[in-house]
Amino acid sequence: MKRKSKLLFSNFKLENWENLILFAVFSFYLSQFGFIVGKGSFPREYGEDYLAFWSAGKIADEKGYSEIYDLNNLRSIQIQELKALGFLVKIDDLSIPIVPAPYFSFFVPPFRLLSRVNPELGYWIWTIFNLTVLVGYLVFVLRKTLLGESSLSSSKKILWLMLLSFPVFSNLLEGQLNVFLLVCSGEFIRYVASKKPVLSGLWLGGLLLKPQLLILIIPIILIMRNWKLLMGFIISSGVILMTSLFLSGFTGMNELINLWTKSSVGMAASAPVNMINWRMVGVNLNTLMNISAGWAMTGLGITLTILAVYFLIKCSPPYGSPLWVMTILGVFSATLAITWHAHYAMALVLVPFLIYASSYKLLPEKIIFLWVVVTPVVMFGMMIFSLFVLFLAKTNINNYNGMVIAFSGFIFNLAILVSVIQFFYDRSKQKYSVPEGSPTQH
Repeated sequence: MKRKSKLLFSNFKLENWENLILFAVFSFYLSQFGFIVGKGSFPREYGEDYLAFWSAGKIADEKGYSEIYDLNNLRSIQIQELKALGFLVKIDDLSIPIVPAPYFSFFVPPFRLLSRVNPELGYWIWTIFNLTVLVGYLVFVLRKTLLGESSLSSSKKILWLMLLSFPVFSNLLEGQLNVFLLVCSGEFIRYVASKKPVLSGLWLGGLLLKPQLLILIIPIILIMRNWKLLMGFIISSGVILMTSLFLSGFTGMNELINLWTKSSVGMAASAPVNMINWRMVGVNLNTLMNISAGWAMTGLGITLTILAVYFLIKCSPPYGSPLWVMTILGVFSATLAITWHAHYAMALVLVPFLIYASSYKLLPEKIIFLWVVVTPVVMFGMMIFSLFVLFLAKTNINNYNGMVIAFSGFIFNLAILVSVIQFFYDRSKQKYSVPEGSPTQH
């Protein structure tokens, strides 16, 4: 008798399919990165944010830190470098969007050093450094969060999941700073789990790199009366602010505040259409429908998100417990949704929380998996769909790609928040057992 031939992949289990999808995502990212870099389009298609930081570093090196927030200085430096890179631009062309570096000068000295090499080489130095720190730190965190040697195999999957998340790809492609946010949030969690509130507060202060991430967590710390945690935050943030004041002076700090104000009202370089927050929803609805009703959706969404946060903190779990960490995961997920400036790369702040939740089985694995893979799948789908539309209707819809990617990130960021709420809701209905063991042994 003839044996029946088995269909391809017929023996695959769920884990095999997940691994295949992750390999496809890795291949897609690699091909995308290779294609973009191969076109030689720095900084138009990659490294745009790095050029802003490099420009700030160059201004600091030549004129002082008080001048790094002046848009005229940034315009002069960036257009000069664009011309050197072969772009046909005019020095007085005001239509070219200038990308600012709206950060406290405390964070600028590394770019002062990097500004002494050409920006494209500096981008590669910065990217390799970021990738090295990212991989090294994630391995370190996984070793600290493992519950036993039996978890070593699953740790490899978590590591690949986090490395293949879109925030990582976006951060490396644009030359962003958000790996520092990831390290700060990871150390914050480690010291929280070790019940060392002052040290956890010190690391929380590092989020002043993107102060908009603190709009919920600081009031919540006050409400929860975590005074030692707050003290640690005050110490580190005081060091950052005083150092920045020393470097930039009152003039520079005033310019920084003005820059934040311009960004909040819609500077071209802030690109709100590509954010992952309720602001993005309102802006895109207004544009697509040519009305202002999108702001009503934004207001409603922000209100509902804040109510969700209220539900979380009402549970009031003890500081240092896995439940407290889960609460703060929900808080940061909500923060990304309601803060006025939140691009996808900022979601790196969630990565250590997701590693913690995955290690302790506190969130459904499918939610974390989907958070990682949906956006690259959407990106690939949009590429295919755009080609079909271009071929059949002779219409280019590439301008909508960023919006679709942003919506995918926004939706699955909210999915994390909803999953955290579901976790606490289920726990209120039945006794929930949390695995024993400390995830952060020093």
